[in-house]
Amino acid sequence: MHVNLDSIRLSLIENEPEIKPAADHLNDQQIIAVDTESNSLYVYHEKVCLIQASSRTAHFVFDTLALPLLPQLAPIFASAEIEKVFHAAEYDILCMKRDLGYSFAHIFDTMVAAKILGRKAIGLAALVEAELGITVEKKFQKANWGIRPLPEEMLAYAAHDTSYLIPLKEKLEKELSEKGLLLIAQEDFNRLCDCPAGCFEPEVTNWWNVGASQAELTAAQICILQNLCEWREGIAKKKDQPPFKILQNKTLIALASEQPRTIEALRTFSGMRKSLLPRYGADLLRILRSEGKNGKCPQPVRKPLPAADVLKRRDAIRNWRKESGIKHGVPSDVILPKDIMEQIIQKNPKNEQQLHRIMEGVPWRFKRFSNELMTILRNLSQ
Repeated sequence: MHVNLDSIRLSLIENEPEIKPAADHLNDQQIIAVDTESNSLYVYHEKVCLIQASSRTAHFVFDTLALPLLPQLAPIFASAEIEKVFHAAEYDILCMKRDLGYSFAHIFDTMVAAKILGRKAIGLAALVEAELGITVEKKFQKANWGIRPLPEEMLAYAAHDTSYLIPLKEKLEKELSEKGLLLIAQEDFNRLCDCPAGCFEPEVTNWWNVGASQAELTAAQICILQNLCEWREGIAKKKDQPPFKILQNKTLIALASEQPRTIEALRTFSGMRKSLLPRYGADLLRILRSEGKNGKCPQPVRKPLPAADVLKRRDAIRNWRKESGIKHGVPSDVILPKDIMEQIIQKNPKNEQQLHRIMEGVPWRFKRFSNELMTILRNLSQ
């Protein structure tokens, strides 16, 4: 289906015969812009609902609910010849790896580029306005992309996101090159290609990660809160809704603390969704009346305190990273990504060969900073 919206001619790809012409066009390009839309705010198991892909002359929106596999696009994303421009690529990549099994090569991330260049506002709308002088509509950022049929104005919003990415990339890439930062940016783009697929099963919420303070709740109240968390998780999964749409965290904490004992008390309880009570009111009351006597309550796993030498390395390398960032005019994690910094701190390499094994994914940084890092490590070991 072709739609003309605000001078953008986009093709909504929602039937099998439409895929090949769109994929053939994209496969013939040297550069394309890519974005995805998911429905994480509306379901328990989120899905990629749309893939937007724009060349310099055409805009495509692939309906991944109507076409859930789309193997025709896999070679495009895996191609080292076709540059794919994203903004905040990590989430898009992990979602497409999870849902579609894609692999990735040769990407450019405008958010990462802007961060390396020291931009303070790195959201897409802010960057497009600052760099291109264009005001971008943001009202559908939290829309439900799983609804069908999609309203035309939502399709326009989706296409607009990718329509600005190629000129934005070209402007940022030119500045990265002029400042000698392009190689460090390319390292980060390559690392994004290797990020793992997202998990299909959401992380289960326990009592300690809903914002509860152990100091403010009794042991019995904590057990009640854990039971409420498990109850909410089960209902959310059954109804295919995010847990916060069942009851918000603050409501769970308040219920565990105050323990209303009747349906009428629940009906007037702040934050209670009244529609839950006819079906689930009895279950809620059973939990609240249990007084925390339903067995042992799980506890968060406490990480052991680091050894003194690890703490010294962490302080020294963090300070070096911060000072180097100031010296080079970039954020500290541009100098050394946090995950690699932690590996160096924990493994404490004794020579450049060992350090290289840790930093093999960031060869430019290794070449530029290995001497400084080894000097810090050797000084600490004396």
